[in-house]
Amino acid sequence: MTSERSRTIAFALLIIGAIAVVAGAAVPWYSADGLVHFSGSDITGGVAQALGVAILAGVLLMLALRATGRRIVAVLVGLIALLGVITMPLQRPDSAEVFTELRKHTLADSYHLQLVGGSIAYAVGCLLVLAGAVIVLLRAGRWPQRASRFERAAAQQRTLLPADPDAEIDAGAVWKSIDAGEDPTLPPDSKQGN
Repeated sequence: MTSERSRTIAFALLIIGAIAVVAGAAVPWYSADGLVHFSGSDITGGVAQALGVAILAGVLLMLALRATGRRIVAVLVGLIALLGVITMPLQRPDSAEVFTELRKHTLADSYHLQLVGGSIAYAVGCLLVLAGAVIVLLRAGRWPQRASRFERAAAQQRTLLPADPDAEIDAGAVWKSIDAGEDPTLPPDSKQGN
């Protein structure tokens, strides 16, 4: 697998998974007798959706970081996704809450709680994010560095002003170096403070 392809697959899995997590948290996870529905946000108090937003933020952050930073964020995003997969089956609406909502529709004293599609979308989204995070961990070192285009090699930094104050100064070269963000007054061996 090429580095460009692995990066595309990893970020596609991460983004699609994060969207599935956010959307899965907003739709019903459980239905009581087909009358009352409970979403992941209702059941978890909004934590399920917050995890999805944290995953999205991590994915956006990975786009701007270098290999080591991507790997660190991938570990965190992977842990969030793993937490979502592990705790999702444990999340069920409280029976008092179910009865309170059912009383608005029926006088039944029992109910049948049924799992519906939102929890499946949430779990699949978490698994996609986990797969994307694993690819980032394994392959991020081979991807091109986005931030490297903003760095200058020390060899490129040179002084454009002659040592002799009476010598001719190439004004065009001085202006070009200023436009490039260099300080034309620095000697070649000094470091710039930017």
